[in-house]
Amino acid sequence: VHDTGAGIQPTQQELIFREFQRLESGAAGVRGLGLGLSIVERIADMLGHRLGLRSEPGKGSAFSVTASRAPISAIARKPARVSRVSNTHLSGMAVLVIDNEPEILSGMAALLKNWGCLVWTVETGEEALAIARSATRGPDIVLADYHLDKGNGLDVIAALRAKIDLALPAVLITADRSPAVKHAAEDLGVAVLRKPIKPAALRALMAQAGAHRLAAE
Repeated sequence: VHDTGAGIQPTQQELIFREFQRLESGAAGVRGLGLGLSIVERIADMLGHRLGLRSEPGKGSAFSVTASRAPISAIARKPARVSRVSNTHLSGMAVLVIDNEPEILSGMAALLKNWGCLVWTVETGEEALAIARSATRGPDIVLADYHLDKGNGLDVIAALRAKIDLALPAVLITADRSPAVKHAAEDLGVAVLRKPIKPAALRALMAQAGAHRLAAE
């Protein structure tokens, strides 16, 4: 994305990615909270993409996101069936996201809300259980990081299932590739996604969970 605005001084280029930070040179007459670029940076980081900025004062700025190129064999020649299912079942889905990193929670919330989901984000198992006790509507699916500050995501998923529904769908999102974590998730019937996550894979798992829930009702 290239603009022809006032440009950004080199000393200020890092500042614009901070929350609630707006530069005075470009803020006159424009309303906003200064959150847009911080959210873009978090989503790009979550997906493993590189965010770039080139700017020259008085001439404008150029922002870019660099994504890895998929192999030709992985590109679908026809619309995938899962895409039609996901469009049907993700809108209105209640999602509880558990991660001890606020930046990841912010990025996940932005991604899920863009899909039409209702989203709760929490950093601890205690907060997740508090939502389960107080919310008028429980989550349709849980997305949990494995390594939390207290305990792990699988323990929280088990506790939520005991509180809400033993069949509550859940996905473990983790960078831990150890066989122990994989087997523990399999024992609980929890799907595993490796970080950095691929939105298409997450969307497919969520759509599948939504379809199963509708079929059971």
